[in-house]
Amino acid sequence: LLEALERLAEFDEVRSSVLGDGLVGFLREGASSQNPRVRLLVARLLARLVSVESQTDRLAEVGLLEDCEKLLLDEETGSSEAAATVFRVACKWPSGLKAAMAACDRLLGSLGQISEVMRIRALSLFIELGRASEESFQGLLDKGAYKHVLGSFLTDDILLKLNAVELMDALGSYNAGQDFLCEEGIPERLAAELADPMGDSSVRLCVVRLLGFVLQRAPRMSEKLLASHDGPLPATMVAFMESRDPSERLCALNAWASASASPAGLKFFLAWPEFLQSSLAAAASAQHEVCKGAMACWAAVLQGWSPAEDGAAEGLAIWSLAEEKLLPAVLKALVAKPFPEIRCYVWRLLAVFTLQRKGSQRILVSAEMRDLLLDFTSETASEPRIAKHEFVCALVRNQGRWLSDFLDEKVEEVLVDYSRQGPHWLPREARAMVADGTA
Repeated sequence: LLEALERLAEFDEVRSSVLGDGLVGFLREGASSQNPRVRLLVARLLARLVSVESQTDRLAEVGLLEDCEKLLLDEETGSSEAAATVFRVACKWPSGLKAAMAACDRLLGSLGQISEVMRIRALSLFIELGRASEESFQGLLDKGAYKHVLGSFLTDDILLKLNAVELMDALGSYNAGQDFLCEEGIPERLAAELADPMGDSSVRLCVVRLLGFVLQRAPRMSEKLLASHDGPLPATMVAFMESRDPSERLCALNAWASASASPAGLKFFLAWPEFLQSSLAAAASAQHEVCKGAMACWAAVLQGWSPAEDGAAEGLAIWSLAEEKLLPAVLKALVAKPFPEIRCYVWRLLAVFTLQRKGSQRILVSAEMRDLLLDFTSETASEPRIAKHEFVCALVRNQGRWLSDFLDEKVEEVLVDYSRQGPHWLPREARAMVADGTA
């Protein structure tokens, strides 16, 4: 019978019919059933029903959303996760949001009495509800829910701290959570975690990542977090860049890219040539993940600043450095790195360089590009082929006004046609023109 109900619950027509008076009682009893399979069935069924506002209203009316609270702290992980999904989806609707806030009120009141596993689940629910809507985030913020998350991380209990690492990482992964982390006092408390010589590596990774978000969302914090090269955050970033662990190097690179989105942050790193040199070297790293991550970070930084002559001084400085030091290494990667997953990042970073005329010209006259630009079979895998097409589209879009003066007329026509036709287009004359190259 249970197997039949589980299969029937996959159909929309059947799910909508269970809210009649005849089956509501069964569902309410099922939420408290001793059989874990029944509880899981009820939780999954409710998770599907709340996707429709009228059905959510009905669930709230008959008390099923309130019954679902019991499943939030169910011993079976599957039932608990499904129940959390119920409230995360339901909070899109007024009746669902009201029920979710009421459930959170009761959870907040019981945090001191439940087990550590259940506590982590409850805090995770608060974070996911905050991600779901600004209204639910503000409601939980007013109730002090996120201070409990922060308190679980900023503790001397190493086991509790390790359990809270993923919670903090999740909280810092969306804008409202990042704004909360930018509140007065929190960044400094997080940075203090980096000064602990006995700190756990996963905690340090989480803190560096979060402080990168803080610097991007609240550039004013640069005065405190980037006060000197010897500060907790910069010193940890240097240690990460020198590490053999790709996850640490990627974490430092992402924090650098986030901080460089603001004038104060970029100015700090421009005055620190040793760190910039390590970020340049990472773009040519033999570690594939580090190489891809570094190229993506450089692309993000350059896209955030105008290369135009009337642009900000910090932006012009980073563009000048990138053209002189980074671009030659990226062009070499077109030949030296044959792996498709890396070539995607190479072409996309080259597409960013088309924002600048001087960089575009340097790309077109390079030996690497002369051999590959019109070789429409150079990329056999789909993703790098699409990335190469994106590069050509960016070149035509950003520098199309002078291409006819710089390239042979036939070459320009082929590039324009290629940009219009798509990444899998192959002109008849392409093979013959590979040898001719650019004028």
